[in-house]
Amino acid sequence: MGKSDPYIFSFYSKQLPKINYSSIALLGQSKHNDFTNTIQSPIKDLYDLQLNNWDINSDWSLERKYNLIVCTRCAYFAKDSFAYIKKCLSYLEPGGFLFTDWGYGDHWRFNNFKIGWVKDGEHEYSQYGNVKSYLHSGIWHENFQTSNEFIKFKQNVIAKKYYDNLDNFSGILKNEVPSMIMPEDIKLLGASQQVYDIISLWPDSPQLYISALIRK
Repeated sequence: MGKSDPYIFSFYSKQLPKINYSSIALLGQSKHNDFTNTIQSPIKDLYDLQLNNWDINSDWSLERKYNLIVCTRCAYFAKDSFAYIKKCLSYLEPGGFLFTDWGYGDHWRFNNFKIGWVKDGEHEYSQYGNVKSYLHSGIWHENFQTSNEFIKFKQNVIAKKYYDNLDNFSGILKNEVPSMIMPEDIKLLGASQQVYDIISLWPDSPQLYISALIRK
């Protein structure tokens, strides 16, 4: 278990509607964890690169349509944020939910701290076996800057002198995140409702998670 897991799983659990889902797809997961074990459903299908049945950057397909699709700590690997969200929505039943998230900051322990994924010629990645999976995607809206969690993240980054300032956070993301999407884009892709939440972790190695509960 990673040190972030207890905090992140609690963060997720507070946002997901506590209902019995008839079917769930878990994207980017090869096994269940303390968060997914709390979700009630008779059908909980796992899809993951390690299971050889799902690759976020392929022309992927799922076995059926679902009431809930969960894809956490994975969406930032998508080379095309729009294609990822559109495909997820296409596999939801009407009124179904997509629960996904994006992260910024020190998620992969590179020496050169970045808000996004590409900086000074270095592109962050995670390695599973012999495969390097590069990080590409993010989400942003100016309103997120009013969140107390974002303000805490910003203060932690400045305190560690990783950046001189974060006054132009959108500009930093534009330079460091290859594939950006915004809530208004997601609405155009077919979402009827969107709810966002933010959490920051670790003053010494600042992380920022933005979660999205998207209803078809």
